[in-house]
Amino acid sequence: MRNILIIGGRGFIGRNIIEALADDETKIFVLIRDKRNTGFDDIPQITIIQGDLSRLPVIKKVIKTFNISIVFHLASNLIPSSGLRAFNDELENVVLPTFSLLSFIAERKIKIIFFSSGGTIYGKAGGQVSETARLEPTNFYGHTKLLIENHIQFLNRTKGLRFIILRPSNVYGKYQKLNGDQGFIAVAVGRIMSQQPIEIWGDGSVVRDYVNVADVALTVKRIIEKDIDNGVFNIGTGKGHDLLEVIQCIEGCLQLPAKLVFKGSREVDVTKLTLDVRRLGACLTYDPVELKDGISRFVNDLKDGLK
Repeated sequence: MRNILIIGGRGFIGRNIIEALADDETKIFVLIRDKRNTGFDDIPQITIIQGDLSRLPVIKKVIKTFNISIVFHLASNLIPSSGLRAFNDELENVVLPTFSLLSFIAERKIKIIFFSSGGTIYGKAGGQVSETARLEPTNFYGHTKLLIENHIQFLNRTKGLRFIILRPSNVYGKYQKLNGDQGFIAVAVGRIMSQQPIEIWGDGSVVRDYVNVADVALTVKRIIEKDIDNGVFNIGTGKGHDLLEVIQCIEGCLQLPAKLVFKGSREVDVTKLTLDVRRLGACLTYDPVELKDGISRFVNDLKDGLK
């Protein structure tokens, strides 16, 4: 039996990972601030633990009591547009407690799987970016991810911490909120369904790498099954699509027209960014779904949920 602790599992990426990992050989403990309406009631392999990163004694007790072998870290309260005040809160409530947690699990020889950000940690690097590119985030969200990445690498060098760092690109799919503050595909789907206008910064030619959350979850499952250690991996498709292409795909899936409002371009927007995923493909079977098929799957999941 494998025992896993997931911190930050209530988001849509975490929920998909939990569903992918839940089987008779895996027991999953999910740390959640509010135990009400978790959405996990129908998964018998899950135990909900009330708390967050600020309650380190609770986390340490769970790790010791249940002999946790892998800790997932998906917790973050920031988005790419977050400002200085939110960053300071993140340092106090997420980054510094994470440093303490990492030291504890390094002592116990437990593996950490940390979700970083392939969309922000490379900063203004353009084109297709590999894991060896310079890390120069230009927003507080990416900055906090880099702080934690660096501390993981430090503890690996000095304490033998076992780790996997994952840098997903623009993730979309099942369970993602349509009215959230980030996630272009989900927001665009929600606005087209409700016939509200979509704001496009610039002329719509900004290119990004969009990966379906099902591929992210399956990748995590395969990394665990192969017991891969001490690696940094991009998770994307290696292919880029501009915003207008994405909208056309959504229109086709929904059979509804989009209403677009074009705004001035922003200096912070990199013209083109895709992730080089050859390192991941060299370690395991990796065949991410094409954008059109992935959006179709997302729309069908939404329709099933409405039923």
